[in-house]
Amino acid sequence: MGTNMINVLTRFKAQSGKEQALLELLKSLVKPTRNELGCVKYELHQENEQQGHFIFIKSFVDHAAFEKHQNTGHFKRLKKEMPALIAQEPEIIILSQHA
Repeated sequence: MGTNMINVLTRFKAQSGKEQALLELLKSLVKPTRNELGCVKYELHQENEQQGHFIFIKSFVDHAAFEKHQNTGHFKRLKKEMPALIAQEPEIIILSQHA
């Protein structure tokens, strides 16, 4: 894994009462994304101290693989269904590893 690898943290906050629906939607992305060429890591976590807060920790071999992920059918379905389930826009942090 070279220096071109891209790491992304994405944090979602569910609307009250929509926590389980958001969790199921997010979980539905895990298997197909892990099977994508260029996906190194794709993990879904729930914050221990924040009910309904979920975080994806993901790594792709390079920015092109990340962009390709954003054009998959499962990602497009997330973008379509997510607005009805979230309390605010997801926080997206793109990281470059230095050490």
